[in-house]
Amino acid sequence: MKKTILRIIMSAVVLIAGMKAYGQELERPFILVKSSEREQILDKIKTESWANDIYLSLKSKSDIEVNLFYKNPTAYIKKLPFNWSVGSKNSFPPFMETVHVVNGKQRNLDNATDEEWQPAELLIQHLQIALDCSMMYYITQDEKYAYVASTILYSFTKSVRKSELSEWRGRGGWLFPYDGFREVREIGYKLPLIYDFIHPYIKKEGRTFDIIKNQNVDFPISEVQEVFKTYATMSVDYGHTGSNHSVLEATSLVFNALAMDDYAERERWLSYFLTENTEHQDALNVMALNYKNQGDIWPETSQYLNHSTAKITKLMLVVNRYKPSLKLGRQYPNILFALPRLEYFVYPNGEIVRWGDGHRKGRALYEAYENAYLLAKMDSLTALQEKFAPLLINAIASGKYKRKSPEALFWHTDIADNQSTTIELPRTDRVYHAGIVLQRNLSVTNKPKDGLMGFVGGAHMVHGHAEGMNIELYGEGQVLGVDHGRNRYGKDIHENYSRLFAAHNTVIVNGSSQGEGGWVNLGINTVELISMEPRVGEQAVSPYHSFSQTSFEDDKGDKAEATQERTLALIRTSPTTGYYLDVFRSKSRLPNEYHDYLYHNIGDKLVFETKGLGFKRTPQRYQANADREWIRNSMYRNPGWHFFKDVKTSKPFNDDVKATFHTKKLKSETLYMQLHVPGFENREYTKVKAPTTFESPEPYDNLPTPTMVIRNKGEAWEKPFVVVYEPFNENEKPTIKSVEKLEENNIYKGLKIVSHTPSEKLTQYVITQSKNAVYKDKDLGIYFKGTFAVITLNKNNNLKSIYIGEGDKLTYKNKSIETDTTKSFYKTY
Repeated sequence: MKKTILRIIMSAVVLIAGMKAYGQELERPFILVKSSEREQILDKIKTESWANDIYLSLKSKSDIEVNLFYKNPTAYIKKLPFNWSVGSKNSFPPFMETVHVVNGKQRNLDNATDEEWQPAELLIQHLQIALDCSMMYYITQDEKYAYVASTILYSFTKSVRKSELSEWRGRGGWLFPYDGFREVREIGYKLPLIYDFIHPYIKKEGRTFDIIKNQNVDFPISEVQEVFKTYATMSVDYGHTGSNHSVLEATSLVFNALAMDDYAERERWLSYFLTENTEHQDALNVMALNYKNQGDIWPETSQYLNHSTAKITKLMLVVNRYKPSLKLGRQYPNILFALPRLEYFVYPNGEIVRWGDGHRKGRALYEAYENAYLLAKMDSLTALQEKFAPLLINAIASGKYKRKSPEALFWHTDIADNQSTTIELPRTDRVYHAGIVLQRNLSVTNKPKDGLMGFVGGAHMVHGHAEGMNIELYGEGQVLGVDHGRNRYGKDIHENYSRLFAAHNTVIVNGSSQGEGGWVNLGINTVELISMEPRVGEQAVSPYHSFSQTSFEDDKGDKAEATQERTLALIRTSPTTGYYLDVFRSKSRLPNEYHDYLYHNIGDKLVFETKGLGFKRTPQRYQANADREWIRNSMYRNPGWHFFKDVKTSKPFNDDVKATFHTKKLKSETLYMQLHVPGFENREYTKVKAPTTFESPEPYDNLPTPTMVIRNKGEAWEKPFVVVYEPFNENEKPTIKSVEKLEENNIYKGLKIVSHTPSEKLTQYVITQSKNAVYKDKDLGIYFKGTFAVITLNKNNNLKSIYIGEGDKLTYKNKSIETDTTKSFYKTY
């Protein structure tokens, strides 16, 4: 008991001491910038052109609004969305609520109409004006700006307190009663910044205008403090954890916490960002668990992972500036190391590898890099300073990054570093949480059009898709074999196609592959790596070859029950040519199984050059689930292929097939992707027009996506789906002349591929087996125990090279190789 009392007394002493210390040290503003830093900022504006540009832009737009305000303050403030039909004439009315109603039901605001969004738009606009004017007051000390800012904040405070905070803890709000998650991101974070910047004006009894009383009044500090607490409460006690929602709500939480004038209250609310977790809000110490190792990234899709990391970095900087003794950079350096990772997940043309709800295009978040650099500098983290300084210097020098935000004006200065660096893209990489294994082979020509790149991936995550074991393929400067992407959330196409198997380059089993459980009932297993060469971070044994082999369990629902294995190889045959080999094995544990291999390619049409397929219209082929019950974010019309149009299916066909996707409307040049498909029994081929692939190059962002579907009746393991893909352009001819199966005891083992490159004729035996399998062919003189190998012959059929991606032993005629512990090998002859 005595010990407990002593701890309480000691804590009180520390708290009081801290209050005294901070009371002496911190005078507002201090959330983004301190009063003591003002002279340095003014000097930057005088001496640095970028700083002057930011200042002039801020001044210009603020002055326009100040002039409008002073002409008629009452009319100006009455533009706010007051609900004049409610309340008395002698007091501020509440604001109009911002809601979105679909079929009589309240929804979040993602798809709100312009009319529904209007109240929010007016509030956001006026609060941004107040924030701009408050920053201008800080810079210039001109009270005309503070008067405008304080009047807007005063009016907001008076009216918002007339509304009731929703009791729905899932996503409830105050002015957005069914979307508090949106409200704290659009409105909640602005209020504390306005208050912080104009606090010196309020403190010296600066006046604010009351449109109801039609006179200047004192600013109600106690009332606005309650507003800050309410918005902090919306982050701490509303919403859900385990996703980027906690990150996105944290800005409002931190800023509102720092706006509280009572030190004890400020520290209490700030603790919910730093260490105190609730059932509705993850704190920084939990967010940081996503970055256990250096290079780990936020476990969602591309735009969310970088956006989340950038937001966390900014808040760490803000809080570190408030209390430098925390040394958050030292506590959580891996968060900072994660920022540039997305720059490594790009195709040769700079577009982003796409998974889940991710986007195709993006940019490096250089402002976040600069925040990370400043935080590293504060906490004396040399390695991080050395990582970000050259990236920033190069970006500024090349024009990729121009400082534009007020935070840049407040925080950043020239970086004294003469180093230069470029991002060196590795041959292979992985996005572990997304199950992605990617390969790239850049050309010695240094032209993006000559690069090769592809990936296999699939996993469950927030904003993930039920995609199975999916691939994308790049060729001739474009991502040709595409993931569908996504547009607006909540729409039929997003819920019942974009998120589901049929929108991806994967295999659908028994027409029933689906997600189940997890986030919005889209749970799937993670694609697992079996083997690859080169391994991530290791030197490739060959400049021309790479491969990966992965596995996937398609066992969600109860009608697929399949085990799958996929081998994807990149094989370069010259500086400007090469091809991909895709081998997809799939077998179900259920009777009467069938498997459908899907491949989507941007373009105008898919042409089957093989004769005798006998295509006929089959409009009902994929319509079985078209009218199945759909419950948003819960129950879907799996597998999504009812969106396919102009469906034409061949008769059963056992022979080899050659087909070509034509892409003729690009601004650059006509491109092609040619497919060679070795024949197996019980195959049917279907060509369809799939929905438009989002973020495709013009005009394919408004055209359907030609898609091939191969159906295999029975298991597809010993007789897998095998497709060779070769991209080429209108100024080239396809180099692959023939593709033949290699089989042993009627079991597929590999291919013989003959190519005529621009400089030579090649014959390649490409062996693709499951791990530890053995292939023997006495006539060819081949023995191979292993997963993947390529034997290359020249035009005289003399041995040119042997590549073993993974294997124990390979014999070709009189050459015999046993690998070392790496299980890989390459040699030219």
